[in-house]
Amino acid sequence: METDVDVIEIGPREGLQFHKKYIEAEKKIALANMLFDCGFRKVEVASFVHPKAAPQMKDAVEVLGELRRHGGRKGQRRICQVLVPNETGCRSAIACKADEIVVWVFLTDRLSYSTLNRSVSETLKRISTIAEIAKTNSIKVSAYIGAAFGYPGEEGRHYENLCAMVATLVQLGCYLVCLNDELAMANPVTVRQHLRMCMGEVEVSKLAVHFYENRGLALANVMTALECGVRAFKSSLGGAGVHGYLGQLIEGKSPGGIEPHGLATEDLVYVFEEMGIRTGIDIDRLIACGRFLEGLFEMTLHSRILSSGLSGATLSEVRMNMYEPARRPYKHSNIGLSI
Repeated sequence: METDVDVIEIGPREGLQFHKKYIEAEKKIALANMLFDCGFRKVEVASFVHPKAAPQMKDAVEVLGELRRHGGRKGQRRICQVLVPNETGCRSAIACKADEIVVWVFLTDRLSYSTLNRSVSETLKRISTIAEIAKTNSIKVSAYIGAAFGYPGEEGRHYENLCAMVATLVQLGCYLVCLNDELAMANPVTVRQHLRMCMGEVEVSKLAVHFYENRGLALANVMTALECGVRAFKSSLGGAGVHGYLGQLIEGKSPGGIEPHGLATEDLVYVFEEMGIRTGIDIDRLIACGRFLEGLFEMTLHSRILSSGLSGATLSEVRMNMYEPARRPYKHSNIGLSI
């Protein structure tokens, strides 16, 4: 199915990775299969990290081995992505027939040591090795840059460091680099500034974004990225997932004093579809996935769509009342060039 944007679901990895109560492998497999059935082309299904670092991911081999690899909507190929921290994790993921490898890096040693327990230069060496192994096995590699939009106490060369890192990751072989905002520091102005500078180093098609919601700016940031030409967006079902290093970095508080959480995939997809921007995702199936995850967590997730009772029928009704030329504004303008 042709789509206008590529929404990459990361909930089975990020949403579950730091959840304290262990979720059985069969339930993780069911969740990932349900998400693919919604129409997602790519899903981050697991993380091949040491069980001591992320006990929830100790069954990654089983999860990846049991997932249905075929039968997605419209016959599309299912791409299972896995996060790996090192060569060992990379080789394990390849042995389990992962479709794509995902790596993670920060811009400063301070952040890198707090979560990866190594320097930025050491991390880049590992990424280089991972990229070489993946290339030998004809597997794509993508990357996250953590805290890409800043963090409390950052030094003044943040923009330059970000642009240099994006270029380095692409040179190492990463086909996509996701600018991550897990500290919820981004706003539309800084998103535009960051993306413009990065687009001076690499093509916009190599950039993705992932925004957090706890300052209420995530959707505004998404719209700005869309206007700048970004077409790849990562999000987590129900906004689930909190990064363990946040407490060490900012003494247990995110900006605004609210527990950090990502922009819910349900909200992102619903807004895109309401605007006439095709995602290829069945919103009703996605809402069912959110309910399923709430059941696993035994808690209410951070999703406006889940809490409001909206559905595909509501979306269809809205569309019927929309003036047709206004449904797909960015398709009929140079908005991506003029911002």
